[in-house]
Amino acid sequence: MGTNTLYTDFAPAPRLHILIAGSRYASGEMLDYARRAVCRAQQRGYVLVVGDNPKGVDMAVVQECRRLKMPVVVVGVTNTPRNGGCWQGRYLKVERDLYRAAGGQLLDKYTVRDRYMVDLCGLSLFIWNGDSPGTKAGYQYAVQRGKPAHLINFSREIVP
Repeated sequence: MGTNTLYTDFAPAPRLHILIAGSRYASGEMLDYARRAVCRAQQRGYVLVVGDNPKGVDMAVVQECRRLKMPVVVVGVTNTPRNGGCWQGRYLKVERDLYRAAGGQLLDKYTVRDRYMVDLCGLSLFIWNGDSPGTKAGYQYAVQRGKPAHLINFSREIVP
């Protein structure tokens, strides 16, 4: 045992976690974009993080992860994922008191979930219908935290 090799030299490289989040009221075009993003993430060897909403972008991402048997972390606020989750992934329940507003009051449980997902990831993709305040707030939180984040706007209106 006279080598200077560290144990970490043999550990596998950590995989990048990417958040794909988006509007619950999503067009077919938005859902197709979400599915293509999942395929690109799989090709790059990422682990996906997604919310547990049973509608819209979250559901499309979970369904595509199931189809591809891709590693995924589904995050929610209930004891089980509302969208069924993925057998090849994990489910994380986030407690509401994890984050608080500047004045100390509790934040909305879905705001807490969204912030946790951003903090868990190295990169975030937000697929926005131009109306959903939660998707836009998640994007703004990622930017505030200095994380690479992309807001893909499917609104027909120009939004600054």
